[in-house]
Amino acid sequence: MSIKRLAIAGIIAAALTLTACTGTGNQNPTASPTDTPTPTPTASNAQVPPPASEDEAITAAETVLTQYFVTRGEVNAAGGTDTAPLEAWATGRALEVAVNDAAGIAEGPILNVDQVNVEGPATTEGAIKYETVASYGQEWEGIENGLVTINACQDASEYKVWASDGSEAMRPEARSTFDYQVVYDSESETWLVYNLISLGESC
Repeated sequence: MSIKRLAIAGIIAAALTLTACTGTGNQNPTASPTDTPTPTPTASNAQVPPPASEDEAITAAETVLTQYFVTRGEVNAAGGTDTAPLEAWATGRALEVAVNDAAGIAEGPILNVDQVNVEGPATTEGAIKYETVASYGQEWEGIENGLVTINACQDASEYKVWASDGSEAMRPEARSTFDYQVVYDSESETWLVYNLISLGESC
């Protein structure tokens, strides 16, 4: 059965908490339109045949996971209103998390470091990164190594969020462990980030 892409609108505050960080950079309360990063054209997710080996699958999965986080950063920095670019890189829960995160940026409210909910859209810069600890492939929908699990240290230290009044957003620990699941979608013939599983540990 092929994967159905999800497009879920709405604000779920937990999505922001799950994937962001403790920003320590300068606040940016008076950012002008010229200060907001303009997203570069998102690279396309090329169609490829099913993986011929586990190594090939892991390489493809890590490439797509990296681009997923780059695209999330670009979407949020542009205001979070256009989430269509995310659909080229994600499906399932990973897409849901990214779309909800963008909606929170676009519409607010944002909980700041003083534990005050600030109404209005947020401002962001940077993107989440990750460092692979281990990775492995397994069968997925009849495709050998069609699912790759990447155990990694998620690093959100360079992803900054400010509320509409310029105050710094409340963020959880910047570095934490995750299992990322990336799958080969035989219908679109592309790799897509499928799930983000927090292991609840710092790294």
